[in-house]
This record gives sequence, structure tokens and C-alpha cells, in this order.
Amino acid sequence: MKKEHFKVEGMDTEFVEFRHREHNILFTRFERISLTDTNVREEAKYLYLIYIFRKQHKLAKKRNSDTDRGTFNIICFNKGYHTFDEMVHNLYSILSEYILNQDEVFRCLNEVQKLDPKN
Repeated sequence: MKKEHFKVEGMDTEFVEFRHREHNILFTRFERISLTDTNVREEAKYLYLIYIFRKQHKLAKKRNSDTDRGTFNIICFNKGYHTFDEMVHNLYSILSEYILNQDEVFRCLNEVQKLDPKN
């Protein structure tokens, strides 16, 4: 993924992509649309999303009845969170279902820290 895929004019957007074997894990942070001019709390300022995709190789039929093997991204999991702390609190249990190596899970958790608005 590239940063311009997530760019929305006038909005603060960030993403972190983590790859482990056949899984691509995408963490995004989008700035919410401000409905008031007053200072808002962190939970009202950003929305956090997690997407987990699995690469799957399938036979794809072409128009001329030839078959070709193609790679498809199948979504395994997606969820939205209102705060960064809420997302991180649930993240270990979600990642441990898809990544069995604990060192890789902690490496992914460190990458997610880039989305923390306090940094």
C-alpha cells in the first residue's frame, strides 16, 4: 500500500502495514470530521481501523476458457476502534490468532505505536 491511497484532502491519515507469511495486516488512523470548533478529546478526533488479509492462490477463469492461477487478497478480519488505547488493548489477542510466532507479534505491536497520537 502507498500513502497516497489513504490521502484525503484536508484530513490527517496514517497507516502501518505489517506482513507475516501469507497475512497482510493493515492499521489505519483517520481524522474524524470536526463537527464543532471546540477542543475535542482524542477519542473523538481519530478513528482506528484494523484489516487482516490473507493471500490465497486460486484458479481464475479467463474469457477464452483458459484457466490461470491468480493471487487474491481475502479479508479475514476488520474492526474499528474509537481510541488508540482501546485498539492496542485488544490487539494482542487478535494478532495471536494469525501470527503464531510471539516475536513477530511484539514486532507488529511496536510498529503500531507509530499511530499513537501522543508520539
